[in-house]
Amino acid sequence: AYPVMLPLAILFIVINAVVSSIPSVFMQNVIAILEKNYQYGDWNLVSHDIIKQVIILASFYVLSLIAGIIYNQMLAVITQGFLKKLRVKMFNHMQTLPIKYFDVNGHGDIMSYYTNDIDTLRQLISQSIPQIVISGIIVLSVLFIMLYYSLFLTLVVVFGVILILFITKTIG
Repeated sequence: AYPVMLPLAILFIVINAVVSSIPSVFMQNVIAILEKNYQYGDWNLVSHDIIKQVIILASFYVLSLIAGIIYNQMLAVITQGFLKKLRVKMFNHMQTLPIKYFDVNGHGDIMSYYTNDIDTLRQLISQSIPQIVISGIIVLSVLFIMLYYSLFLTLVVVFGVILILFITKTIG
């Protein structure tokens, strides 16, 4: 089941990340609609277009929420299954260790492998890796959206980020 669930979980992570980076475009669309019809001052002229944008935006938020719930549930199942197999493998290996190993290493050290180290792996698999993927995809999505709207402003922002990194590295 895991060879099928893992790619599906990754797909839902990507969907969640891409869909959560799209709302910034909708604010631009709403502002453009308002600017275009500002001179008339009549809400009825723009209400249909704005409501349409809000419905599309709400649909994206719902899609992102559903994708987030699905990938979190899938990752919980995958993570628990993986950790169970890892604990069994560690326990079986522990059975083959010589008695001297248990004399040299304290009981707390051995148990920490089963508790703290496995919990750290759980956090890595279920939280850290998905968050890194989501953050990377959001950054790329926003970069492409910025490139779509203005190449020059995108270059200014990228140059500014590089400059800030250089200044931070120099001062730090």
